[in-house]
Amino acid sequence: MEGKRLEDSQASHHDQDRVKIKEINLKALFLTVKKRLWIVVVITILFTVAAGFFNSKPETPMYVSNTRMIVAASSDMMGTVRVLFREPIVLDQVIEKLGLNLSAAALRSQIRVDSVDASLVTVVSVMDTDPRLAAEIANTAVETYRQVASEVLGITSIRLLTKAEENPFPINEKSNRIVYIAFLLGMILSVGLVFLLDSLDDSIKSEREVEELLGLTMLGQVNKIKRKDYASSRLKKQKSISVRGETIGS
Repeated sequence: MEGKRLEDSQASHHDQDRVKIKEINLKALFLTVKKRLWIVVVITILFTVAAGFFNSKPETPMYVSNTRMIVAASSDMMGTVRVLFREPIVLDQVIEKLGLNLSAAALRSQIRVDSVDASLVTVVSVMDTDPRLAAEIANTAVETYRQVASEVLGITSIRLLTKAEENPFPINEKSNRIVYIAFLLGMILSVGLVFLLDSLDDSIKSEREVEELLGLTMLGQVNKIKRKDYASSRLKKQKSISVRGETIGS
């Protein structure tokens, strides 16, 4: 019975020591950050301001219009059929019909051709700074492509499913996400830098380190005295001496 009580008492002391060590560690971490809090504030502000400046740069809005068509071709021909859409033989005619001041390579960079879930349905997306022009390019390109595919590949089973329409909403609309990310990144990096500088600091920071280095137990601690407190106590001491002198003299 006594042995069980002893074990319970030891376990209780052990748990209390663990809680105490945890509290000490948390306090030490807080004091470490507090001591170099200016580093955290400065770096976080710099990252946030830089991100805000980058995000405030004027950017040309871009618009995308989509059109869908179905191409009834064999699986062996499907790759060739889709590649043909972005070739100069199609793009040059689109440029001529719409009177665009673009090269075939520049127009190719604005057009994307994708299949829908490996089906016969093909989606053509056109990106441009003018939403109306993006829709016109998509529709004209599909019509031109149908003619060229019929003449070059002999494929006449290309059918338009959805005509492209003007999309008034830009795809590159700005958001403050980059500012929030920069704020969090600056805070994380600055806190990491604070702990790195603290780990490189070899100076004695606590009473425990003094005891470990000297092998002695500390009996007391002298707090740091501020200059204004020292001046105030010195003034009070001088007044006390002056009053005592008057009392003795009388």
